[in-house]
Amino acid sequence: MAIPGDIKIALIGTNAVYRKNLRDMLSMLGYRNIEIAKDGPSGWELIKRIDPGIVLSEWDMPEMNGIAILKLMRRDPELTDTPFLLWTAQITKTDVIKAGESGVNAILVEPFDIEFLETKLRIISEFELSPTTKQAKLHMERGERLMRSGQYDKALVEYKHVLDVLESAEVYYNIGYIMTAKGQYDEALAAFRKATQINQMFAKAYKAMADIYLQLGDKIQAQKYLQMAGDIFLEREMHESAEGIFNEILKLNPDTINVYNSLGIIYRRQNRIEDAIANYQKALKIDPNDENIHFNLGRAFLDMNNPQMAKKSFMSALSINPHFDIARGMLEAIESSNKID
Repeated sequence: MAIPGDIKIALIGTNAVYRKNLRDMLSMLGYRNIEIAKDGPSGWELIKRIDPGIVLSEWDMPEMNGIAILKLMRRDPELTDTPFLLWTAQITKTDVIKAGESGVNAILVEPFDIEFLETKLRIISEFELSPTTKQAKLHMERGERLMRSGQYDKALVEYKHVLDVLESAEVYYNIGYIMTAKGQYDEALAAFRKATQINQMFAKAYKAMADIYLQLGDKIQAQKYLQMAGDIFLEREMHESAEGIFNEILKLNPDTINVYNSLGIIYRRQNRIEDAIANYQKALKIDPNDENIHFNLGRAFLDMNNPQMAKKSFMSALSINPHFDIARGMLEAIESSNKID
């Protein structure tokens, strides 16, 4: 395990109070080699100048925020594996997903105590900075090169070396890809399932399982895994990928209610309101007693500046579920606005 005093740390942030608190905690934990930058651009310059062992960056900063710095680092071959921690005063589930996709190692939500910080840094020190993990990453890189060139058996040997050290969803996904290419579908499915057990939000692995089930002629299982992949893409606001998945489901089963509703959500977010309404209405033809679809339709009508149709939809939602408080609130807001007018 790396010794704290030997690790160079880049501490970046515009919030002077949080920055000082973090520096004090780091010092108490034995980290002495700390350099500070007071905004994103100077933080990026600092990182390039000192090549730190760990970066701690504030998320919300003008000009260049923490995620922007993180993305630059992950694209730089010299910095791509440098542990990166984001600190912030507030965060949403969407933010967590965005940070994870960008390659963050940990998120620190203020206020946090020194024990929490120590735990995060210890895990990074024991895992990310260890020689064994670095060696595993080299095997991973070799495996990917061999896989891309079609040398599947040699790639599998490299991936086995990785799995001897750490459980990696990406490695299991790549093994699944190779097994699929070799026509060994049972082994491929087992690898993809392992990938999703490690990372339950691994949409590509669910999609890969669906493709195998389609080849095997099992449309029910294919639809199940396509739905899981589509829901993850939708939650991550990867609308183009989600739309493609949901349209695949409709080819398998045109009467899938959730798909029309999900497409409606996508189109509404893209400001394609007429398309959203059309899909909500298709969903209601299949199941007219789903209050959530009526509610979503009402919101789309509001986006079209059609309060009368919105009111009708919210009333339908309430007739199905009288305890649907959000729909009641929207209805009351429309009635209040009409009184003012």
